Amino acid sequence: MRQRAMIAMALSLNPDLLIADEPTTALDVTVQAQILDLIDRLREEFNASIVIITHDLGVVAEHCDHLQVMYAGKIAETGTSDDIYYRPHHPYAWGLLGSITRLDEEEKERLRPIKGLPPSLIFVPPGCSFNPRCPYAFDRCKVDVPELLPIDGQHAVACHLSLADKERIFAEEVAAR
Repeated sequence: MRQRAMIAMALSLNPDLLIADEPTTALDVTVQAQILDLIDRLREEFNASIVIITHDLGVVAEHCDHLQVMYAGKIAETGTSDDIYYRPHHPYAWGLLGSITRLDEEEKERLRPIKGLPPSLIFVPPGCSFNPRCPYAFDRCKVDVPELLPIDGQHAVACHLSLADKERIFAEEVAAR
């Protein structure tokens, strides 16, 4: 009920943009679905854009058209849901996708966590902030911050790996699952 009240308060001024930060945290699955359905209905009714900030990849897959994968406060990859879920190009996105349970596949192994710990946001490592945890990091990753560069359409990634290397490594990641 509190989530609904907060949504009502946020919509009372008829905003063009609604930012929902973890709107389903600490809710049971049934109430989560109700809140997300409400947000979807209100988006259409008020013709507003909605930014959903969440760690729940299921929510993202079901309710978002455009995604931004962030690491240490910076965009690592951005694109449509198809781009991120089916053609990711950043090692952090690969790690996220590799760490979720797949119900459409036979269980092959335990979930694969991303090794290491997230960096302190006070002392972000130099270069690519993901480099201490990235199994594909090389010398340039430890020095230069990668630019967010377009791949195609709305899809862009901030990673020093070449496009050919990204495609080869992702194919290997998928085969290993």
